[in-house]
Amino acid sequence: MNVGIVVEGQNDLVAYLRLIQRIRNDITGCQLRPCGGKSRLKNGFVNFLREFQRNPAWQIDVALVIRDSDCSSPQPIEDQLQDVLGVSGFTPQFPVEFFAIPCMLESWLLGDLGAFPTLAAQRGHGVGMGPPNIQIANSNSSGDKDAFLQVLSHFMLPATPAVYGEVAALANLALIGNRCTYFREFMRRIRAV
Repeated sequence: MNVGIVVEGQNDLVAYLRLIQRIRNDITGCQLRPCGGKSRLKNGFVNFLREFQRNPAWQIDVALVIRDSDCSSPQPIEDQLQDVLGVSGFTPQFPVEFFAIPCMLESWLLGDLGAFPTLAAQRGHGVGMGPPNIQIANSNSSGDKDAFLQVLSHFMLPATPAVYGEVAALANLALIGNRCTYFREFMRRIRAV
């Protein structure tokens, strides 16, 4: 399956790609487009969908448009993105799925704190370090990005796209789903496309 993925930024791009590839093992090709923020995504994703359709060599089977909800309800944001597509007058020849992640990508990546020391050990630092002394809510919260960055710092990991992707590759998907129920919905919808 060939997928077109439109996201807010570079960190999102790498992490969502890793998560999606773990959820579906039949992805053979990807066209990846970071937008540089929520407003650019909202105003620009239709152009990327047009680009996906214009190039027949890519043979896009489904497009995924993914953004953070900033702890707002996902459905109104997903509906708004669907409305933007409708108003544009463009009708893609492939299905488009919209996702508004509550609260943010970092909310999901905090779901499995065991991924961080594993990654630090793989990179040769932070070995033998105890767990961080950081308050992390049992469910997604507006403080998750700060908590995520503190956990990275504790294990001497930089906040780079590569690290985001590696955390996504290592994290236990069931634990992410336990922390954020929308992740289970995300997995269900990704498997269904």
